[in-house]
Amino acid sequence: MVGQIGPLVQVGRRRTALALHLLGGAAGGATMGLVLGFAGLLLRAAIGDVLDTVFAVVVPAALAYAAASDLGLLPVRQLTWERQTPGSWPCSLGHYPGIFAWGFDLGLGLTTRIPYQSLLVLPVAAVLAGNLAVAVAIMTVYGTARAFAVVAAISAGGEDFPATCDVIQNRLFSLKGLVGSAALVLAAAIVIF
Repeated sequence: MVGQIGPLVQVGRRRTALALHLLGGAAGGATMGLVLGFAGLLLRAAIGDVLDTVFAVVVPAALAYAAASDLGLLPVRQLTWERQTPGSWPCSLGHYPGIFAWGFDLGLGLTTRIPYQSLLVLPVAAVLAGNLAVAVAIMTVYGTARAFAVVAAISAGGEDFPATCDVIQNRLFSLKGLVGSAALVLAAAIVIF
């Protein structure tokens, strides 16, 4: 994504393009949060307050399992999709709408390649929360953060976008460790509180 959006940012207004990408990420996350939140409301209607207990057991356990995978403690095959956000969108949709659509697609979370297993727990948590506002908040924060990672990489990387992509790839394992550690902390916080 950095290699594709970086050169486009140079063509137009940099801040506008990056802001549209962030806005797209937030909108994609909010959209997915609405869908998952409605599913959670239906689940709550079906099983009632038992859903709170299910959340308190399943989400921390899933976070711990995914964190063990991200930290390299559990040698399991990574679950992910191979689909990438289409590079043709700026041509077919237009410069700024294409950049927004890229952010939206990343913000959906479940439509593109997932780099960290811990992130797969977020949609599960959004459904099991059984609360529309909580589901939208979870997924909006995720979508914004995922789009922000691209914006931060572009902003910090200068104009050598292939080199920025190489740095990201070289730091993948340390980033996985960071995400895995954060997942463990979150799992502990859910169990404690």
